[in-house]
Amino acid sequence: MGPAGRVFTILWMFRGFRLYRDRVARTVLIVEDEPDLAQAMALAIGRAGFDVLAVDTGADARATLRHTEVDVVVMDRGLPDMDGLEATAALRTDGFLGAVVVTSGHAGPDHVAASLGAGADDVLGKPFALAELVERVRGSARPATVAEAG
Repeated sequence: MGPAGRVFTILWMFRGFRLYRDRVARTVLIVEDEPDLAQAMALAIGRAGFDVLAVDTGADARATLRHTEVDVVVMDRGLPDMDGLEATAALRTDGFLGAVVVTSGHAGPDHVAASLGAGADDVLGKPFALAELVERVRGSARPATVAEAG
């Protein structure tokens, strides 16, 4: 096989890897203390092709991330044991590099700024449509490009 054939083979293999990587389920951790909402969120995100885990406290989120690989965390702001922004900051301190989407009944630019300052990548106000949540998770789960990775 000549050089052109080898280049074609390499490009074809890369394309196949990229298609495989994009179809592999990614894991989402939902941190929500309202059981009905957590169940609806898990169902919608799971139907979109993600593997879903759910916990109801910030402490449980930290414990889960110590032993489970997660790509996206959906973090409620109002948790029973700590503020969701405290939990987000703690996840970042623990070394979590995945995306964090904060869901909250709080509104306004100050809330968004505080969420981003705590380490969130996106903020979604409650109430929200489940389709919007799925789109935010899907957008957050995309692998970083070389330019984004720095």
